[in-house]
Formats: sequence, C-alpha cells, structure tokens
Amino acid sequence: MSTLLATPRVEVALRVLGAGVGILFLLMGLGFLVMPEVLATTLLAAEPARAVGINSLRGDFGGLFLGLSLFTLVGTSTRHHWLLLVPIVFLALIVMGRLISLVVDDLPLVAKGALASELAFLAILALSMRSTSLRPDAGGRTHVGSVVFRKRFALAIGIVVALVTLAFQGQRQIGMRLLGGLASSFVTTNGLERLPDGLHVGLAGTGAPLPDQRRRGPCSFVLAGKHLFIVDSGPGSTLSLESMRVPLGDIQAVLLTHVHSDHIGGLGELMLKAWTRGARPEPLKVVGPEGVEAVVAGFNLAYFIDAGFRVAHHGPIVAPAGGAGGVAETLTSFGPDGTAVVFETENLKVTAFLVDHRPVEPALGYRFDYKGRSVVISGDTLPSESLRRQAQSADVLLHEALQPEMLRVVHDAALAAGRVSAAKVTADILTYHTFPEEVARIARDANVGHVVLHHLIPPVPVRVLHSAFLGDARNIFSGPITMGIEGMVLSLRPDRSSVDVGWLL
Repeated sequence: MSTLLATPRVEVALRVLGAGVGILFLLMGLGFLVMPEVLATTLLAAEPARAVGINSLRGDFGGLFLGLSLFTLVGTSTRHHWLLLVPIVFLALIVMGRLISLVVDDLPLVAKGALASELAFLAILALSMRSTSLRPDAGGRTHVGSVVFRKRFALAIGIVVALVTLAFQGQRQIGMRLLGGLASSFVTTNGLERLPDGLHVGLAGTGAPLPDQRRRGPCSFVLAGKHLFIVDSGPGSTLSLESMRVPLGDIQAVLLTHVHSDHIGGLGELMLKAWTRGARPEPLKVVGPEGVEAVVAGFNLAYFIDAGFRVAHHGPIVAPAGGAGGVAETLTSFGPDGTAVVFETENLKVTAFLVDHRPVEPALGYRFDYKGRSVVISGDTLPSESLRRQAQSADVLLHEALQPEMLRVVHDAALAAGRVSAAKVTADILTYHTFPEEVARIARDANVGHVVLHHLIPPVPVRVLHSAFLGDARNIFSGPITMGIEGMVLSLRPDRSSVDVGWLL
C-alpha cells in the first residue's frame, strides 16, 4: 500500500482530488457568508432562528469552511503538505460528532449523504498527506512563517477576498436563480409520492398550548395506501403539512380527537388550503365527537367572506364554488367496547375509540389497520382501559405525554413570577394527561412495537432534556421510545415487520 501511494501518478491524483475538496470547502464558505439561511436548510437540515442564528452561520460556518479551504488548498498545491493535518483533524471531529448523534439521539439520521461525503473527504486528504510524506525528499521541516509570508499565500488570500466581494455584489442575480429552482421544487413536489405502499404516520405538530418555538399544535397525517387522513389540526400545523409537501387536496377526511382549541386552531386554514390547493369540488369532511358541528360551522362562517373573494379572483380552476369549507360528521354511536368504525375498505380499517380526558367528553383516539400493520393515536387522555385494548399489538403507538416533575418546575416559576393564572393551569393539567412512565406501562402491557411521544408538556426545546422528560419510561418498556418532532415520518410496509423512521422536512 505504501509503495502504491508513493508513486508520482497516485500522488498527483490525490493532490488533484484534495484540491477539489478544498474548492468545495471554499464554495461552502462563500455560501455561508452570502446566503446562510439557504445552506443551513439544504446542507445542515437546520432552520436558523432569528438574526442571532444567521449571524452565527455567517461567522462560524463561513469562517470554518473558508479556513478548511485555505489549509486544504495550500497543503495540496505546495510542498507544505503538513497543513492538511488541520482539515483532517476537523473532519475527524465532525464525523465523530455525527456518529455520536447516531448512537445517542432518538432521531433519524437525516445527514447520511453528508456523513458519507465527510468520510470520503477525510480519506482523500489523509491519503494525500500520507502519499506526499512517503516521497524521498519529504523529510525537511518547515516553519509556519515561511508559509504565511509567501507571495503564493498572499495571492490565495486575495483570490478569496475577491470571490467574497463578487458574491456579495451578485446577491441579487444569485438569489433570483436560486428562487427559480426552489419555486419549481415547491410547486411540483409531492412529498408522499416516493413513500412505498404501506401505513405511514407523519408528525406535523407535536406541541401543546404552552409556547414552544420548535413545535406547532398537535397534528399528524396518516397515509394508508392511497388514503390520506389528518388527525387533529393544531395552530400552525397546516404550514408544517405544506412544508412536508403533503398534498392537501388529497385529504380524505380530518379526524378530530376532541375540540380543545389546541387541536382545532388550524382547521380553518386547513379547510381553505385543501380546497384551493386541490380545486376540491366538495367541502372537506371533518369527523369528530359531539361539538364538531359547531366547530366546522364556526370556521365556515369565519371564512365565508374570504371564500367569496377566492371564487371571484381565481375562478373554478382554483376555487370551485361548491368546495369551500368543511362538512361535519359527528360520531355519536359507539359499541359496548367504546369503539366506532369510521372508515373501512378491503385493506384498511379506521376505528375511533373513547378515551378519558374528563371534563372533556367525549374525547377520542384512533386506530388504523392496513394490510397487517397498525398505528394507534391516543388523543389527549389519562391512562384508560379502552386505549390499552385498542393499542394491543399495535406496531406504533403515538401517545401524548406530560412530564410532572418538569411541569412542577414551570409551575413554581410561574408562582415566583406572580403569574397566578399560569400557575393554576400548570396545576390543573396534571389531572387529565398521561405521564411518560404510564405510556410505557400501556405499551408494555399491550405488546406495542414502537412508542412515539407527542403533544409534549412542558415544552422540550433542547435534546439534552429528553432523558429528563422520559424519566423511568425506558426502564419499563423495552422497545424503542421516540420523542416526536415536526417532519418525522414512521413507515410500516406490509412486507416487513420493521418501523422505518424517516424525515420530510
């Protein structure tokens, strides 16, 4: 191996590849300087928060990649190959961080391509450095000053400065070209088209009424074959569905678990966009417990004037006159076991069942069975025998969760701040939600395959709080427990027994 690396042709090839890596780092550094938000979402799968996040992206990531580029290009284009050690060390640390995340985080590995690229870059630079060091004349030492104060180094710095200046001067042209590609993708992409036949549940809202910048109100979509359902429509969740490229015009029905405001706050917007995004000729069906008629009628009335404007402006191609709003279907008849079949075909059965969210009555959960795979969505509830029966042998249990110890911290903080009403709410909600350990017991007793927690109370803004939120749940239930977050999709294929966790954001 060493003999092969020492040959001139291999050395030149590795230098060229290394220079290519350096140029790529240069382009990424320029990108983070000029358009940090775009690279954050496309390369890092991250959303910058406010101006502070954008400033950090420009400074930290722009500086990082420009620095990596500088050391890589100088190391591959001069005899100072030892400079490659700098990007090699940084790449090794980046790879280590990604692998640690893969092991300890309960999130899908969304950066597989980035990890593969970083490993490839690391291998190229390491081999290039090793190849150069094997040359017979590679033994001399070099002082850093002799590199920094050379004309070639100054020329490289000048080129980088010129490129940065040109990039900022051309922001308008770059932005318009970029917009063309983004607009085409946004208009034409259906994020569910690439999902295989099976039962898929996607999380569009995993939050609760307490403010949480990372999460929207409760909302999930369930795709069973070609049948698309939305379960609950919390505030802001329609935007999440659109960001996940869920085709709103294809929604078969919205299934409400109950009519608390945090579960219906986005329904008006969802009905409007389901109508205009798919030119629906009939109103959207909204299924739920008693009270759903008043909710749908209220949103229909609130959006009545707006709907008239849409018809007048866009016409039937976008807004067919008979398709605006929603039509309610109230579930009033339940069997002795507290269940009612909502929808049924040869391969799909959707069952509503009563849960315990008193004083909110009735409140529902839903079970979806498709070609031998099953998903249960709890709705808001205390532990109940009805839910335990319906969760029996389910592949996935999507369950709400409240962490009492963490909520007491919030309660005490509200009291200390003199916010009496907030303190009262944080005390009251302890009485009609399920604790993580209780969810774990339900899953264990019902032989559930995979637990996903959502409707998280209190907010869990950072990953380091996940362990505290779960408490002893993982000691009770031996299967996987996932903390839900917007964009997550769990896929259950009929020909497999696994639950595949993916990403649509």
